Amino acid sequence: MAISKTLIRSRAGVRLQHIEHLARQQVAQSSWRLSALRQNQPRSFADQTEAEDTFDMEVIASLTDPIIIDMQRRGLID
Repeated sequence: MAISKTLIRSRAGVRLQHIEHLARQQVAQSSWRLSALRQNQPRSFADQTEAEDTFDMEVIASLTDPIIIDMQRRGLID
């Protein structure tokens, strides 16, 4: 089964990707994956709205994290 990954949004070290599992050239399963520098494990969502809302919350949390702020200041992340 092939997998297609599309970056939807990225900010402050937080990434939201749309993941599609393809079978016979058609989408068999679709999900959204959120990863951040503040966490150890990426999170997956079946609902796009929930994934985007969680992305926004994680960006806010990252923008108040002193380590993330320093990384942005030094140009290591967007």
